[in-house]
Amino acid sequence: MNTTNAERLRAYKARMKEAGFKRLSVYVHPDLATYLEQERKSNECGGRALERLLLGEARKRPRTR
Repeated sequence: MNTTNAERLRAYKARMKEAGFKRLSVYVHPDLATYLEQERKSNECGGRALERLLLGEARKRPRTR
């Protein structure tokens, strides 16, 4: 199946919204941005790192279809 990146991103966003996840766009102090970058695990996005640090674990993501 050949899909474009835009199509995959659109499907991902729909799955996340369907699963109840909310998209946030925020401005943070440079110290917080540096801290989050230092605390990120390999192959972990910033959102998952923030979630893990605030909630104690990153929540399960919806499965790909």
